[in-house]
Order: sequence, then C-alpha cells, then structure tokens
Amino acid sequence: MVGIVVCYNGPIEDGERAIEPVRKFGPPVADQIRPMPYAELQSMQDDVVPPRRQYYEKAHFLAGISDETIDILIEHFSKVTSPLSLPFFQRTGGAMQRGDTAYGHRDALYNLILIASWEDPGESEIHVKWTRDLWEALQPHSTGGVYVNNIGGEAQGDGNLVRAAYGASYPRLVEVKNQYDPTNLFRHNQNIKP
Repeated sequence: MVGIVVCYNGPIEDGERAIEPVRKFGPPVADQIRPMPYAELQSMQDDVVPPRRQYYEKAHFLAGISDETIDILIEHFSKVTSPLSLPFFQRTGGAMQRGDTAYGHRDALYNLILIASWEDPGESEIHVKWTRDLWEALQPHSTGGVYVNNIGGEAQGDGNLVRAAYGASYPRLVEVKNQYDPTNLFRHNQNIKP
C-alpha cells in the first residue's frame, strides 16, 4: 500500500488545481484531502509511529526516484526484518530550493527516510543492521546530504553529520553562532559549534 500526503498552502482553488493529478490517479482506499489547519496535517501520520515501539531511522536526500532506487527498496523490503518498517519519501521544494534559508541541499528533490520499527527491544541489533544495510545500498543514488532533523542521536559524534546536513551553508551558520552564541549556550540537538 502507498500513502500520499499532500499539502498546499495558499488559495483553495489553486490548491485544487495543483492536486488534480493526485485525484485522477485512481480510487483511493481513503481520501483525506481537504482544507485543514496545519497542526492537523502535521499530526495525521502519528498513528504510523505510535509510542512504546522501538525505532531507528536513516535518511538520504535524492535528486530523483530512479528505477534503480525502487529496485533496491523492493529487494531489501522483500527481506525486511520487521513488517512495521517503512520508507517515507518527502518531496522538498519551496523556500528551501529558492535559497531563502540555511538549507544546504537545493539539488535534492526528495528526502527518503528509512524507518525501522519493531516491538521487542531485544531485537534492536537485527533491525538496525537491516536499516543500515539498506541505507548503504542506496548511498550511490543519494546526493550525499541529509536533512538535519533526520540525523538524530548519531549527530552527537564529531559533527560531520551536522556539517553534511547544512552543506555549503554551514560556514555561514558558524559565523552567526560565533557572533550570537560564542559560549555555545544553545548546544543541544544538532549543534553548530562556535
């Protein structure tokens, strides 16, 4: 099964025109496309990742979704270690690609998040390995970047993942950090060090 979540921020008439190809694609199992508050949109997928499960994720930016990428996903998911795991493609664009932000990967059209999910904490090693193996297999098809929100706890190492997430914008962000937070008071999550 494939889920398609769309979001259009603007006049409803323009949004209806923008999503017309999705509506023409075929009859859906569930059609939840309608005007809604942004907070509701943000919580629509909460049931996919319920609390008390075990999770591990890795991500890649992709310039496109090639046949080879699809073949790799099919091959690895045919041997998935947990039926609760899933790939999540997120289309990028807008201000991120126009250069109005510190976003460092404007050539990426998709953010692919590989989400391993399982119930038994004792099974962690096998599910993490499966996810890392799939991530490695997809590496040649990635842009080499990753979205900063998708690097999680692995970012606590030497900072290379944080640098990779911000790409060419990283040196500019270090300048801002040096000017406004030279003591590194705001140092949690994916930190940019002064």
